[in-house]
Amino acid sequence: MAKRSHEDWAALIKQQPASGLTITAFCRQHKFSISTFYARKADKAKIKTVTPFAKATPTAVTTQTQPCDAQQVICLQHQTGVWTFPSSLPARYLLEIIKGLQAC
Repeated sequence: MAKRSHEDWAALIKQQPASGLTITAFCRQHKFSISTFYARKADKAKIKTVTPFAKATPTAVTTQTQPCDAQQVICLQHQTGVWTFPSSLPARYLLEIIKGLQAC
């Protein structure tokens, strides 16, 4: 089975009430577990509560005087400079940042 994207899951979650099927029947029809459905639904709710990112542009490259502590921050070295992020940053946001930096 192909992996579903976030957009696919959002569409499925939206389709379920309109289908007229119970969640159990809907999950069976689309061949995924009930626990997966609820987990993806909870993920979708979390994403809605997060404020979207603003485009960040570095103003200057500074020399890092202290090494990064891998337990507390994530350091990313890029041609535009060294970017640091809290280790609590969700992986999907870090991925979006990396994609944005690749465009630079």
